[in-house]
Amino acid sequence: MTWSRVRQPGDAAPTRSAVNAWRTTTAVRVFAVALATGAAISDGVLVGSAPALVVILLVTLVMSLLEWKSRGQPTHWYAVAEAVVVPTVIVATDSTVGLGACLAFPAVVAGVRHGLVTTLNVTLIAGLATAATLATDPSGDVAERATGVLPWLTIGLGVGLLASWQSRGNRDLAAREAPYAAAHHLMARFHQLAASGTVGLDSASLATELETAMLRATAGARCTVFVVDQDQPLRAINPGGDVDRLLHEIHLPEAERTPGAAVVPLRGSQQVLGYCVVVGVPRWTEELDGRAREVADEFALRLDTAVLFEDVRTLATSEERNRIARDMHDGVAQEIVGLGYIVDEIESISDQELTRELASTLRAEITRLVSEIRFSIFDLRHEVTDGRVSSSLADYAREVSHTSGLQVHLSLAESGPPLTPRTATEVLRVAQEAIGNVRKHARANNLWVTFDSDGDTLRLEVADDGVGNAEPREHHWGLQTMRERAEGVGARLEVTPRDDGGTVVCLRSPSTVTSEGETAHGHHCATG
Repeated sequence: MTWSRVRQPGDAAPTRSAVNAWRTTTAVRVFAVALATGAAISDGVLVGSAPALVVILLVTLVMSLLEWKSRGQPTHWYAVAEAVVVPTVIVATDSTVGLGACLAFPAVVAGVRHGLVTTLNVTLIAGLATAATLATDPSGDVAERATGVLPWLTIGLGVGLLASWQSRGNRDLAAREAPYAAAHHLMARFHQLAASGTVGLDSASLATELETAMLRATAGARCTVFVVDQDQPLRAINPGGDVDRLLHEIHLPEAERTPGAAVVPLRGSQQVLGYCVVVGVPRWTEELDGRAREVADEFALRLDTAVLFEDVRTLATSEERNRIARDMHDGVAQEIVGLGYIVDEIESISDQELTRELASTLRAEITRLVSEIRFSIFDLRHEVTDGRVSSSLADYAREVSHTSGLQVHLSLAESGPPLTPRTATEVLRVAQEAIGNVRKHARANNLWVTFDSDGDTLRLEVADDGVGNAEPREHHWGLQTMRERAEGVGARLEVTPRDDGGTVVCLRSPSTVTSEGETAHGHHCATG
C-alpha cells in the first residue's frame, strides 16, 4: 500500500488568505518593476540602468518564489533582504532617476504580508542601507542623491502602512473564520477517509496493528496501547491481562520499572497522545528504543485520528438514534393511536356482532403494534451510560420483564477496566436484538441473560425456553446484524439450540474460555 506524505508538526498549512497575500505582493513587485522600466525608457536611461534592472528583476523573482514556498509561514527575512538589496543596487549604480519606483515596493510588500511593525522596520532598514551605500561612495553630490531616494522611501512607507491596515483587517477576518474552516476541513477529511476505506479508522484494529509492529520491532512479549481519553486520563484500547499494573508502569521513573518493560510515548504535534507499554523485552537498548519510537510516531497520528473519528461517530449515531426515536414517537406512533380511537368508535356505534368482533380484533392488533413501537423507541434511546454494560443490561431486562411478562434471570459479572465505548455499545445492541427476538418470536416463559467481562475478554449469553428454530428468515436481518456487530469488535457469535428447548445466542471474544463458576463473582437476580 502506498501512503501519501503526512504533514509534520512543523509544516505550515497554506490558507486562502496566505495565497491571496502572495498574489498581491507579486503584483506589487511586477507593477514596481514595470513602472521603473517605463520611467527609465521615458528618461532615456534604460541602457545605463539595465544591469541594475536585471538584478532587481532577479531579486523579485527569487523573493516571489521563496514566498510561495513559505506562504503559510510568517517569514520576515525575505522583506528585510529586499530592503537591503534593492536600495543598495539602485544607489550604488546611481539609477535613482530611472528605477526609483523600485525603492517603494519592499515596504509595500512588508505591509501586505506582515503588518505595521515590519513595515516600519523595513523602511528603516532601507534607509540605513541607502545611507551606508552613499557613505561608501563619496563621489558625486550625496545630498542630491539622497533627495532622489527619500521621496520613494516615503511613498513606500505610506502605501505600506495603508496596506498593513487593510491586511490586518483581512487577517482578523481570516482568524475568526479559521475554526469554522478547520472544522469543515476535518469533517470533509473524515468523510473522504470513511468513504474510500483506504485508511482504517477503527481504533481497536489500529491498536492491534500497532501492537504487532511494536512487538516485531522490539521482540517483546506483549504490548498494550493506552490513549488519553476525556472520561479517564488513560484508556487501554487493546486491553490484556494486568492492565492496572501496566498503567502503573507509565507513571514510574524509568529506573523503577519492571525489568523488561518499557514505555514508548505516542507523540502528537503539541502533546503526548498516549503510550505503548511493552513488556518481555530481554534487553532494552538505545537502538531498540529508537526503533520503537519510529513505530510509535508512524502510528500516532493515525491512531489519534481513529479515536477522534470514533468519538464523532458515536455522538452522531446517538443523535441519529434519538432523532429516529422522536420521529417515531411524534409521528407514526401517534397516528396509529389515532387509528385505535377510530376503531373504538366503530365498535361502539355498530349494531352488527361481526363488525364489533372484527373491530375488537383490530383494536387488539393496534394495541400490540403501539406497544412494539414504544419498545422500539426504548431500544433506540437505551445507551451504555456509565461505561459498564451490566448496569445497562439490568435496566433493559427489567423493562422487558415489565412489558412482556417474561421471567428474566440475570447473571452479571463485570470486573477490571470498562470495555471500550464502541465494544460496550455493540454488546448492548446484540443483547437487545437477541432479547427482542425472544420477546417477539420465541413464545418463551423464561429468559436467561449472562454477561461476564474482565475488561479483556467477554461473554454474553441470551437463552430462552421457547419454541427454538432460530434460523435466518428471508427479509429478516436480525441474525446477520448481530454477526456484523460481533465481527466489528473482534468477537464471535454462535446461535445454538438449548438442551431443554429454546435457543442460546452466545457472543464471546476469541480468548474467552468457558469454565465452571466463571460468574461466581457476578450479580445474580431474577426479574419477573
